[in-house]
Amino acid sequence: MRKTLQSFLVMMLCFSMVAVAQVSPHTGTVKDDKGNPIPYATVKVKGGTQVAVADEKGVYKINAADNAVLIFSATGFTDTESKVSKNGTISLQKKVDELENVVVTAQGIRKKQREIGYSYAKVSNEEINVGKSPQLAQALSGKVSGLAIYNVNNSVDPAVKIVLRGYRSLTGNNEALVVLDGMQTTSTVLALINPNDIDNVSILKGGQAATLYGSAGINGAIVITTKKGQKGKLKVSYSNSTNFDQISFLPEFQDKYGSGSHYSTSFGGAGYKTDYLERMKDNWRPFENQQYGDAFDGKDRIQGRVLEDGTKWIIPYSPVANARRKAYDIGVSTNNQVSFQGGDESSTFYMSVENNRINGIVPLDKSDRTGVRLSATKEYGKLLVGFNASYTQAGYDRTSADFYSDLINTAANIPINDLRDWQTNPLASPNGYYNDYIQAPNFNKDNNRQKYLDANIQGNFDLTYKAASFLTIYNRLGVMNNVRTGKNTTGKFLYSDWAKTKAYVPAPWDYANDYNGINRAGTDILGGVTDYSNTENVINNEFQLQFKKDIGQFSNKMILGFSLYQRKTKSITIGSSSVVVPDVYNVSNRQGELTGGESNTMERKYGYYADLSTGYKDWLILNGTFRYDATSRFYKPDRPTNTWSYPYYGLALSFIATDALPSLKSNTLNYAKLRINANKNGNDNLPLYGLDLTYPNGGGFPYGNIVGLTVGNTLPDANLTPEFVTSYEVGGEFQLFNNRVNLDVTAYTQTSKGQVITVKVPNTTGFSNLLINVGESKNWGYEADLKVQILRKKALKWDASLRYTYNDNKVVDLYPGVDQFLLSGFSYASTNIIKDQRFPMLKSDGYVYAADGSGRRLVNSTTGYPLRDAGLTNRGGTLPRHMVGLGSRFTYKDFSFAFNFEYRGGNKMFSDLGRQMTFTGAGKWTENRVPHVFENSAYLDGTGKITDNNVNVREAEYGLWVDNYRLISENFVNDAWFIKLRDINLAWNVPANLIGKTKIFSGASVSVYGRNLFTIIDKANFYTDPEFSFTTGNGQGINTTGQTPPVRQYGININLTF
Repeated sequence: MRKTLQSFLVMMLCFSMVAVAQVSPHTGTVKDDKGNPIPYATVKVKGGTQVAVADEKGVYKINAADNAVLIFSATGFTDTESKVSKNGTISLQKKVDELENVVVTAQGIRKKQREIGYSYAKVSNEEINVGKSPQLAQALSGKVSGLAIYNVNNSVDPAVKIVLRGYRSLTGNNEALVVLDGMQTTSTVLALINPNDIDNVSILKGGQAATLYGSAGINGAIVITTKKGQKGKLKVSYSNSTNFDQISFLPEFQDKYGSGSHYSTSFGGAGYKTDYLERMKDNWRPFENQQYGDAFDGKDRIQGRVLEDGTKWIIPYSPVANARRKAYDIGVSTNNQVSFQGGDESSTFYMSVENNRINGIVPLDKSDRTGVRLSATKEYGKLLVGFNASYTQAGYDRTSADFYSDLINTAANIPINDLRDWQTNPLASPNGYYNDYIQAPNFNKDNNRQKYLDANIQGNFDLTYKAASFLTIYNRLGVMNNVRTGKNTTGKFLYSDWAKTKAYVPAPWDYANDYNGINRAGTDILGGVTDYSNTENVINNEFQLQFKKDIGQFSNKMILGFSLYQRKTKSITIGSSSVVVPDVYNVSNRQGELTGGESNTMERKYGYYADLSTGYKDWLILNGTFRYDATSRFYKPDRPTNTWSYPYYGLALSFIATDALPSLKSNTLNYAKLRINANKNGNDNLPLYGLDLTYPNGGGFPYGNIVGLTVGNTLPDANLTPEFVTSYEVGGEFQLFNNRVNLDVTAYTQTSKGQVITVKVPNTTGFSNLLINVGESKNWGYEADLKVQILRKKALKWDASLRYTYNDNKVVDLYPGVDQFLLSGFSYASTNIIKDQRFPMLKSDGYVYAADGSGRRLVNSTTGYPLRDAGLTNRGGTLPRHMVGLGSRFTYKDFSFAFNFEYRGGNKMFSDLGRQMTFTGAGKWTENRVPHVFENSAYLDGTGKITDNNVNVREAEYGLWVDNYRLISENFVNDAWFIKLRDINLAWNVPANLIGKTKIFSGASVSVYGRNLFTIIDKANFYTDPEFSFTTGNGQGINTTGQTPPVRQYGININLTF
């Protein structure tokens, strides 16, 4: 009995010792793999009940036995087990499946990568900011397969066009939808949002991805998710970028001949000179915009007219090196931003302030953008409340003159840069400028201005309520208001009496013979002012019931939603074409009647939608989507319901082969997913009020107080309905070689039927056009994305990515009797919609070719000039068939180096710039002014036989170029391929041991970067960047002098974290 009692006491003592051990305090710190503390991480004893929560610095304290095992967990990190240790510091790894491969899809629905049955891309903040571009659209160029960013120009307010998987619509909108924090917006926000505020961008390419957005998402969606802050103590970050812009590409200019035109006696006329050098001397005139004078000789000559005070402008008759390039400035921009973020156990917040200031390459052109963004979340038990608000104001001051055109109308020996001060320099003033055909470039640029202010306010308010374990109720209200107020001005300038009298005719010319040159008097510029205001207001509300319930081996998710979208616009313009007091730009300071107009629009759309996903063992996932929309664009009270409301739907299947068949897994193949989807989407691609006859002002009206209206020229078909796009997609995702190689491949096809287009009808109908459902187009392509972890060492990492896109399209059918119609362009070169062809299709006039198939161009057997075929011939599609992106990133200790290349090709372009430069004689291709046989040519003899050409062109010094070569537009059609170094970045993260010594900063980095540092183009393209276009519409592929020249950009960035 005594032994039993002793044994019992010993056992109780042991238990008490263990109990004492279990309550021993242990402390430590929870950090991520980069050494940053993880606030509010959870720490618990394995197999026990003890639980502790780390503080905002990641420091925890828990009671546990010395030999206990602790389990550490935190949102977004993999749970980690570790024995209690004296050090107590534990490092957690980020979850790959739960964080990096979660994608924000349509309507803000977050899905794991394995659940998604269609192609998508996710671009991180780090990838976006490699080149430190202040414009998000440009930052995305080349980084996503299937995504094409078309840069229309390079001004301080650059316009872009964003297209995913090519064109679907023949004449309607083909731009991708932009979604900001779940709200449907417009591409306007891309120029206003601060890229550093963005957490990530999801690119939803196909119809399945966009079904839930309705017809707005018919062209895919760019889903932007901004930063929401992180739990933990207050973190303050400051960033400064200073950027320089330098012209990277100008046309090739000739530098052999000065100003002149066709003043020599024409062939056959009395006094015609057979020596072309003598004819060139006669062609020279000091006041010409054309540059077909005699060759530069370096001697001093008069340029322009003698001024009123007798001053003569005598300058060397020799080219000024890079004169036109020097007329532009080196652009300088600065970006400063500061952000604040933090939170506690139940809330987060993020706030940023940014200013981006640009002085452009065109002198005096500038912009200034300031933005504020604030977001926050707060948990109240089962309720999560969030909001996101931003206000951005951007001011622009740009010339409205065609500065580029003025420069190519200026001879190579003119020191343009010396003529900037037109206010005090009489040679630069319109009264004394040498050129009688164009205004002085600097005067014209300064005298014609457009100043405008963009103000954008956008906000979301989200409510998420966890009603039950299987049900979440969600509502998001979003509003956006865009306002642009602007003033376009032309300064008043009255020519001097002397300039108006045509007083001076320099010897040896006389008034009678020089009627179209220096004798043309200046016409007073009466000035003008136009005020305008454009307002856009958008309201978008989304309500969702989100269900989630697992039944046996089936995981089920369903979302039922209701969407409401409303957009209102208002535009007002008022102006005068004559002002009284110079430099007072007020519409009341006028002569004559005011002109103006007003436009008001409103559209509304509502829709019901559903998204259902069912997964079997997480390796077979079926996803169905459905939406039913009603749109005001097609609504009229007397129209049947099915003409203005319509359903559309999609089905997608994902099969994780390596999970279903584990035997497939190996060190080579780690993961394999196959996917397939099909969709039918509706599109209300109808102009606002397109069902109504319009009544614009008639010609010459209003006249005083008399109003005159006329009926519009387009008759809408009474039976118009939305068009539909049917798409199919198959693809696969593979992870290879221990997950170091990731491959994603996709093939797709899209067919659009019943498109709403305008066709010509006989004038006897009382109209010129008919708006009707007609036509069919097809679009198809392939995409491949390859990501490789090339090297993984302790201090060295090397990653690379390669993206390939093939896209093509075809016009399948048009209106009966209509095989083609014009999209945009000129009478001699244009983009077109043509049955059985790619679209847009570039057409132009061209050469007449020998019928023997030799490719020789026929010439006039007498003059030697090439013959012109005035008919327009198909030259090729203007959208790129092929796009390739190549990126790589190296990291060594605290240094990183990253770059991205992009290639586009398989398309054509027309450079009207080249045509204009041929007229002026500024183009280098016009340098051959010596009598010669036109290259690669033949002629037809008297019997019609094709004969080798041996006839010199009659006038190589003028007639060949201006009257012949210029008028054959085929000369200015080129392959539009290019290779660009999109961005490059070399960064140094200051080591923690150095930062710690400051006692101020918790992090710092310095980087140097560049954008578009070099461009490689076709050797026959003498003109401009193939990426540029004269429109943001569908007629891509034509460029003019309206585009500011392309630039290369380089700068330095400093980041500080407090």
